[in-house]
Amino acid sequence: MDSLDQLYALFPGTTKAQWIAQLEKDLKGNSWASLRWNLEDELAIDPMYFPEDRPEWRGVILNARPLGTWEIGEIFEVEDPAAANALAREAIRGGINSPGFLLLRKLTEPELEALLDGIDPETTVLNFGEFYPDKDPLGLLQRFSGWLDRQGVDKSKVRGSIDFDPFLDWTEPPFGDLVEAIRFCAAELPHFKVLQVNGRYYHAGASELSNELALMIAKGAEYLARMEAHGIPASQTHHFLQFSVALSASFFPEIAKLRALRILWNNVLNAFGITAPEPLEIVAHLAKETQDEQVHTNMIRAGAQAMSAIIGGADRLYVLPANAALKEAPTPFTRRIARNVQHLLRLESHLGRPVDPAAGSYYLEQLTDLLASKAWEKFQEYDRSGEFR
Repeated sequence: MDSLDQLYALFPGTTKAQWIAQLEKDLKGNSWASLRWNLEDELAIDPMYFPEDRPEWRGVILNARPLGTWEIGEIFEVEDPAAANALAREAIRGGINSPGFLLLRKLTEPELEALLDGIDPETTVLNFGEFYPDKDPLGLLQRFSGWLDRQGVDKSKVRGSIDFDPFLDWTEPPFGDLVEAIRFCAAELPHFKVLQVNGRYYHAGASELSNELALMIAKGAEYLARMEAHGIPASQTHHFLQFSVALSASFFPEIAKLRALRILWNNVLNAFGITAPEPLEIVAHLAKETQDEQVHTNMIRAGAQAMSAIIGGADRLYVLPANAALKEAPTPFTRRIARNVQHLLRLESHLGRPVDPAAGSYYLEQLTDLLASKAWEKFQEYDRSGEFR
């Protein structure tokens, strides 16, 4: 017997029954089941889990981010392109690499050029959302591509996205434009996402996670079917698609939600005949309703929320400035702290190093499996009822 075996022998194993007996002794005779957390109807979480409780091992859940990192984002509302450009360039110097530009009005080509002036599209992931009537994501994509041509950029190195969610933003979804956008990117911008399942509108807190997941994948599955009907293979639609999700302040459930989303989406892809898909790209945002008027409390809460996003496998993360609930513009201080939350998680906590940081946790594996199973049942109901047809 070597020294390690001798050391282990000093600490005999404890069975599940022994743990439960000790717990109920500490509870003075009350059942340990009284500590169960009823996250949703018919979804109860035990206070502790053991090796025999873990679902059948499925291996790690792969994300789309390069090992050791994820995209650090910051949101910029764009009314004045030059002013937004100055803020974005300052934030890039401060360590972000994935700005999100919320366009409050349609930009002309010169205005788009002013917005992107001095930003390197080969090293910065550029993301756009249109928040005005008569939005035209295909036209924006074409203007952006024209700007790249004028910069002499290698488009195969350009990454980014446009928030194009046909069912969300249009009474008559412009699937023809989406088809053209996918074909355009397949030829010109192979790493640019032009379809987004915006799940933030389905977020209703920790008690509705399975329904949130079911609605997201139901919408995504309908997009795959619609694009196939227009001659776009499901694998190609998946390549140009990303999911955008909101995170509550419920730490473990949100980790499990992101992990369950990947499992569920792979189930959908398998149904479309895609057996070895590239990892889904997930963009995470902190839900606005998780903030209150206490700025310093929001800073602390944001740290835990950001941690749940990264452990859950988010590929891009936007942390709210701590004064967002006050309905005022972010200050240089709150913007810097929002960035630094991610820097701390990356540079000091090294959370980007493991491919799936939660893998093997009895508790998180069980919670992921419970959420995925319940969400899949609801998805099948939505699919039968034609929720997004």
